[in-house]
Amino acid sequence: MGYQDPGAAEVIRRTTVRMPYLPDAQLAKADRLGGSIVVDPSSPIALRRAAAQMAVQFRRETGYDFAPYDAGEPDGVVVLIPTRRFLIAYGSLIAGAIGIDPTAFYEGLPQPVPRATWVYLHPYERGRAAVTDVWPALAQRWPGLSLAGPFTPAGRALVDRLIEQGQHPTHLGETPIHDIAT
Repeated sequence: MGYQDPGAAEVIRRTTVRMPYLPDAQLAKADRLGGSIVVDPSSPIALRRAAAQMAVQFRRETGYDFAPYDAGEPDGVVVLIPTRRFLIAYGSLIAGAIGIDPTAFYEGLPQPVPRATWVYLHPYERGRAAVTDVWPALAQRWPGLSLAGPFTPAGRALVDRLIEQGQHPTHLGETPIHDIAT
């Protein structure tokens, strides 16, 4: 396809929101947690690249200066959430990601606690309970897992929903969860 503006193709490539595709051969090597995929620094590069793509899309939407995950220098854990809306033979499309710091330190707490540092869902998957559906498995693997701000309006609604369902702490130490910023 040709464009009159020579820079249009690059702008369109950078602004198109895509779901990464992972073939079954790559998923067979993955650490699974329920229906989600756990990506850590030792995961295959294809999984780390899918996590990085989700992190870049998170950065674009939130306006942060940098992506919260880099496949070349992986730090922490990313949980990938496959789409349930689109079925692909011999693989999966990745609809979202949750970045997890298993040992986050908070002022006033004597020991580190696990924290979800960022959450991204493809626009087609938002409002379909993708995160609330995987959260119990995450909380079982990382007891005490919490989301901490700053929150987008959707992030705040997610925390409220998880608290209402009894799946998220209301406080960290003496501080209400909504008052904690990273």
